[in-house]
This record gives sequence, structure tokens and C-alpha cells, in this order.
Amino acid sequence: MDNNRYYLDDLFLSCMCKRYLVLPGTKILMLVGKELFSRIRRRIDDDDIPRICRFLADHPKVVAANLAYNRITDNGMPHLISFLETNRSLLELNLMCNNIGEDGVIRLAELKNSTILKSLRLNGNKIGCKVNKTLTELHLQKIGFDGHDMEILVEGLKKNSTLLSLDLSCNNIGDLGMEFIADFLGGKPPLATLRLSSNNIGDTGARTLSFKFPYSKIIYLDISKNRITETGVLDILNCLKKEHLVKGLLMRGNQIGEKAAKVIFRMLRSGVLNDKTLDIHVFCSKEKYQFSTTEAVDHIMPHYYCLCAGAECSYCRPSTVMEIRNK
Repeated sequence: MDNNRYYLDDLFLSCMCKRYLVLPGTKILMLVGKELFSRIRRRIDDDDIPRICRFLADHPKVVAANLAYNRITDNGMPHLISFLETNRSLLELNLMCNNIGEDGVIRLAELKNSTILKSLRLNGNKIGCKVNKTLTELHLQKIGFDGHDMEILVEGLKKNSTLLSLDLSCNNIGDLGMEFIADFLGGKPPLATLRLSSNNIGDTGARTLSFKFPYSKIIYLDISKNRITETGVLDILNCLKKEHLVKGLLMRGNQIGEKAAKVIFRMLRSGVLNDKTLDIHVFCSKEKYQFSTTEAVDHIMPHYYCLCAGAECSYCRPSTVMEIRNK
């Protein structure tokens, strides 16, 4: 096969669809760059977007599209935006690790409120901080956000009344960024899942978060792999008793001492925390408290970042994502 764009006809695109296990009876269009390159020796680029959009419009049972690891740029956004404005079937779109810049993201953010798109993945692109007003999930991993970027992002988040899941993992928001995130949570947004793993957050940021966290609706919090000492860990633990109890908590990779381990042990016994959704296992022996860590409780990450994105896959167990969404 040579590098011929006609390979992306309806027959080829139909062959690239798989059963979408998250929503029985529907399909997902899998156009992941690496797999495409092995088949047709090229990746998706801007010229392919009109054809893909026409295919999606003609096949309403395709409710998700995975276009990760391709060569889509801002130039492909006009056709994509035009499709999404009138779209009545596509619910999830994965554009991670393309070449989309801030202009492209701004165009996505300016989508009409009538769009039914519920999940948009943009991590791995050089994007700005505009936020669409109707998304329920926003994934912004590894794009270099710092504390000042959080100020701009939060201003956009305050205009969103539907966002349930926010992933800011592997950035550099630090203690400064936590001030803006905490301020956002203090406004009681509908946000249920917050991932802040690997963000250079220290005790100051943890304490700032603890002041506003009780006002939030967060039930799944990931603050793992930061530089929080036991003092900051205790601040976090002491703020968890709230109206919306935390059902999942990830804290590994921070400094957890005997005092924190003792508090965790008591919270587990009282039912405030659940050992099945906590990545810290605490043991009490001769009145001394010790702990171990595990990644097995992270049921959300495998679904979001496995490239199957909800297709037939025994690894990521896609049905677990439904635990975070409103019924």
C-alpha cells in the first residue's frame, strides 16, 4: 500500500470501528496514529478531517472517536468545529498527542452550548487555557501548566456548570496553582474527580487545598507523587470529613509518617476512608503504625489512558468509568 489518501474511504473507516463497551450497542472509531502507520504508512493529518467528519455524521452509532498520536493541527479545526456544532451522535473525542495549538483550543472552547460532546482529551498538545462550557471531562496531562496558568484556567472553569472530572496530572502547578484551584473548589462546582499527581505541590499547597476542600463535591482525589510532607498529608486527611465523602484517595509518593498512618488507620475503621479505594495500606503491630503503597486501587487511570479508549480490552475495564459519572 502506498501513501494514498483514498485509503480513508468509508470502507476503511468502517473496518477501523470496534464495539464500544462503555455504551453497549455503539461503536468507537479507532484511528490511533501508531496503528495507522503500521497499516497505511502514514498518520491522520488536517486533510483527512473532512472525510472523517462526514463518516461520523453518516454513522450515528459511532459515538466515540480516538484520533490520538496523529498530525492534526489548528488548520484542521474549522472542519471539526463545524461538525461538532451540528453533531447529534458523537459523545467522546480523543485528540491527545497531536499538534494542536492555542488557536485550535480556542475554537473548540467556542463551540455552541448545544453540542452534546461530553469528553474531550487534549493532553499532549501545546494548548492554552480556554475551557468549553459543556464538557463533563477535561484531561490536561503533561502540557507544562504552571501556577500562573491555573489562574487563567480557573477563570474558564468558573463558567462551566457541567465539568465532573479534571485531570491536571504531570504538570508543574505547585503551591501557587493550588491557591487558584482551592478558590475554584470553594465555589462549590459540580466537579467530582480531581487529579493533581506529579505537580510539585508542597505543604503550603496542601494546606491551602484543605481550607476549601470541605466545600467541594470531590469524591475522587489524586494528590500522589508530590512533595507533601507528613504535615501537609495530615492537613489533607483532616479535611476529608464533609457532606460528599471521598470514595477514592491516592496519596502515594508523599512523605507519610507514623502520625499520618495512625490517622489513616482510624479513618479506615470509622468508614471515612475505604481500603479498596485508598493506595495506602496501614498495618498496626504492637501499637506501631506502618504502611505500604499500591497502584491497584486506581481504577480510573487505566480506562482513560489505555489506547483502546473503551473498545474491547480486558486491561482497562472501561465500565469502571461509569462510577464517576452522574446516572
